[in-house]
Amino acid sequence: MTTFELMSYGPLGEAVEAAMPTSEADPIGVWASSLSLYSAAISRRVRLHNRRPVVIWTVLAGRSAIGRKGYALNTATAVLTKPIGGFIHSRRRAGVSSGPSLVDMLSGLELDTMGADGGIDGRCVLIEEEWASVLKDQKKCSKFSTMFRNAWDGKAISNRTKKDGLQSVAQPLLGFTAHITPGEWAKYVSSSEALGGSYNRLLPVLVERSKMLPFDNKPELPDTSALREAFEWAEEEDRVMRFSKEAGERFDEIRAVVEDRMAELPELLASYMERSAEQVHRVAAVLSATEMCEEIGRDAVEAAWAFVSFSMSSVEKLVKEAANGKDSVKPMATPEDLIRDVLRRHGGQATSSDLLRPLWGKLNAAAIKDTVEGMDDVEMWSDRSGGRGAPKIMYRLIEESESPKPKQVQKEAKVYELASRSKAQPVAVSAAPTNMFEGLI
Repeated sequence: MTTFELMSYGPLGEAVEAAMPTSEADPIGVWASSLSLYSAAISRRVRLHNRRPVVIWTVLAGRSAIGRKGYALNTATAVLTKPIGGFIHSRRRAGVSSGPSLVDMLSGLELDTMGADGGIDGRCVLIEEEWASVLKDQKKCSKFSTMFRNAWDGKAISNRTKKDGLQSVAQPLLGFTAHITPGEWAKYVSSSEALGGSYNRLLPVLVERSKMLPFDNKPELPDTSALREAFEWAEEEDRVMRFSKEAGERFDEIRAVVEDRMAELPELLASYMERSAEQVHRVAAVLSATEMCEEIGRDAVEAAWAFVSFSMSSVEKLVKEAANGKDSVKPMATPEDLIRDVLRRHGGQATSSDLLRPLWGKLNAAAIKDTVEGMDDVEMWSDRSGGRGAPKIMYRLIEESESPKPKQVQKEAKVYELASRSKAQPVAVSAAPTNMFEGLI
């Protein structure tokens, strides 16, 4: 299972997957753009149970041309144009670089819709395809960062001018997605702003071209009738998104893991992760809304966590490369290479928990198992030698000079078993986590 497949969910995931064969964009870039656009479109009547907004703010970070950032946005726009009507084209804005101009834009949208049949509508999506140039101007306004953060939080923002007097927006409905190169990130995304909380509302993802298509390629748009129906459901009446009991318990586990991880990181890196739990909440709520359900299920939380984890991994790489003074970010290692690297650091053999901790934000337990299934040089088994309790899931790297012992590892469907005289038991790919780290990362 690919990283994108782990985060893809519901009608929106199906639509993005169906569009990818005729798109050169990174599927994760299309997914991120789609989440930003769709969440902004449904934000007027869909809220979390604590009345917080569901808008998801994303940033595509990739090198010019080969990152295919614009391609990703265009693919997402094409997928969503029919489902959400004219929202993207009528409510798309760009170039907002000061706090007063942000207030003026949102209050103007509200004023324009006063008396309309559907009521006041201040929804807007900022799409900054040249975010670096806007960041330079934003630094000149001392009010922008605070107002920008408040807009994500759904808190009131206001500004007073001599001409218009007090302008205020009680509940901002602001969507946001932006594009930047890794080199520009290093230059314009300042540490002081990050520590102040300006960037932990964003979900940056590293992107790169997925494929090269012939010059006469014609994009094929998927059937999005299910998404259109879901959007109409979201617009009909106020929708309050709440966790199911199982999803809520899973969310609490994720919160604990995020905070443990933050405690291990330098303050600057940790500052980008301060809103990770709420980001999972918002993404899961939007995904559930695409299924016309106000109850957020565990599967939606898992998909949301996969996306947020990838974003945090991207941030960690961007920040570290910026600190090293590099202008570009190398492509991320494959899941197979990541697993081999960790096993080598553990002397060739490790428990599932040993693998999960350093792979936080890159792979979760299910992804590790699926990846190992296709690797000839890594074997997996269940070890009950520790006595009571759930068995440990073990992984061992088979180096090139070594051959797997005959009948040592048997694969049948997705069940792994070490045949021996010990109390080892078969472990299914879908087996429940054996400790708090398994399945969380």
